[in-house]
Amino acid sequence: MVELFQRHGRIFWLALLLACLPSTVFAEPGVPGLVKVALDRRVIDLAATLDAATQQRLERKLAALEQRRGAQVALMLVPNLGQQSIEALGNQLFRAWKLGRKGQDDGILLLVAKNDRQVRIEVGYGLEGQVTDLLAGQIIARDLVPAFARGDFAGGIERALDDLIVLVDGGQMPMVDDEPSEPEPLSIPPEAYALLLAFVCGSVAGVMLAAGWAWRRVLAGLVLLTALLVGAAGGTQWPVQLLMVPLCMLVGGATFAGLWQARRVFYGVLGLLLYIALLTVVSQYLGSSTFLYGLAWPGAALLVIGLHWLLCAMMHARWKKSPRGFAWRVAVLLSLTFLLGSTVGAWEALEHWWKALPFGYFLGVMLFVNGLSVRWSSGSGSSGGGSSGSGGGFSGG
Repeated sequence: MVELFQRHGRIFWLALLLACLPSTVFAEPGVPGLVKVALDRRVIDLAATLDAATQQRLERKLAALEQRRGAQVALMLVPNLGQQSIEALGNQLFRAWKLGRKGQDDGILLLVAKNDRQVRIEVGYGLEGQVTDLLAGQIIARDLVPAFARGDFAGGIERALDDLIVLVDGGQMPMVDDEPSEPEPLSIPPEAYALLLAFVCGSVAGVMLAAGWAWRRVLAGLVLLTALLVGAAGGTQWPVQLLMVPLCMLVGGATFAGLWQARRVFYGVLGLLLYIALLTVVSQYLGSSTFLYGLAWPGAALLVIGLHWLLCAMMHARWKKSPRGFAWRVAVLLSLTFLLGSTVGAWEALEHWWKALPFGYFLGVMLFVNGLSVRWSSGSGSSGGGSSGSGGGFSGG
């Protein structure tokens, strides 16, 4: 074997050389001369994607950036990559064009392979602190990929370059879209509507029965409404709806029949339910946050009003019991509140009073709460005296 190799060694090496030639000649059939493309302008569109006006606008932006910061940003669009990866091509172009100032290495290359749907952002070492891999990935994911999916190549590329310019200038890329998103409507399934209507119908029926209506007519109407609601929203879950609809009617009827006996409470609860129903309808058009804020703000306002009403009731009780005790408590309350306001700087900025007033409120409750507790304790003391007296009479007998 060795003798055969020595005799025909030249033929073996020649065959091996010929076998390697195709892989070296045809390794990159799709991009034979891309690396040799001259960087004679900042926007090179070999894919014929951008119109002349867009190219000129982008070149003006990049030229202004270079004049302002010295950094060089270039854009290149190619139709395809062939057998070469976009990472390798981007690296070769970046080194061949020597983007960025010498010693600064502050260049950026945005490479787009249109037909292959691939994008690459090459960043020089001098700008890696401003245009990190994370930010470059966000630009691709947010600006380029969605726009390319819509066929808006020019718009996506321009937005990406605008974000790169902002980063090179030392700014921060906005993390959310500039266009405000429309609020999502509050989604309520039809089964929930059916149960809500069942509760409302049951409440009306309860009031009618409490007001003296004929129970047979009311019951017949409820049976008819139950059939309609189950048929409209039951679907495949109609057995469950057939159980839940009458239950909601029963709960609503019992609740409002009892409230009908106390008319003020009844009208208050009815107004609250109507307000919640109005919020539900409005939230369908303005978003679910409308429903939450519509409940939170009035609830907070009612809580604040209730707490202040309680404090006023305590102060009134103290005034009736002892005007002198009321006066000195008010003096102590104002003095301590003003002292607390001074410690938080409320005299320099009026908005700082919001820090002092809550403490002043709780201090007022502590000062005036005895006005109510004394009245309660005097009643219990009277009872205790009677008990003690009866006890004394028993022991004396």
